[in-house]
Amino acid sequence: MRIPTRPRQAGIRFNITPLIDIVFLLVVFFLAATHLTQNEKLEAVELPEASEHETEPDEVPRRIIVTITPDEKLHLRGNEITPEELDAQLISLDENKRRETEIRIRGDRHIPYRIVERVLISCARAGISNVQFAVLND
Repeated sequence: MRIPTRPRQAGIRFNITPLIDIVFLLVVFFLAATHLTQNEKLEAVELPEASEHETEPDEVPRRIIVTITPDEKLHLRGNEITPEELDAQLISLDENKRRETEIRIRGDRHIPYRIVERVLISCARAGISNVQFAVLND
């Protein structure tokens, strides 16, 4: 009895299907990550300069970025909000999340302090004490 054999091709063949899957997953990951990072910085503001600043910590806490544009409007997560809506958003956070949350204020250098003060009061009402300002290095 003769055993059937297949003719073999010379050379090595690679199965690139897993490689294509990994590349596709990386593309999707980077698209999602880029979208999330760009979503916070849609509003163009001219940041103030600081002569002294701290470096970013290695561990980034839960961060909420509030942007104040030159026309004195507040933006949270890419959406324009009122100061009352900011109060409601911050107060609606869970008690444990409030302790871990950092509020980053991206304010234009030409806005009056009364606008920034309103954001600081909202943070104080919500019990959030970790407030940072986005600035340019000197």
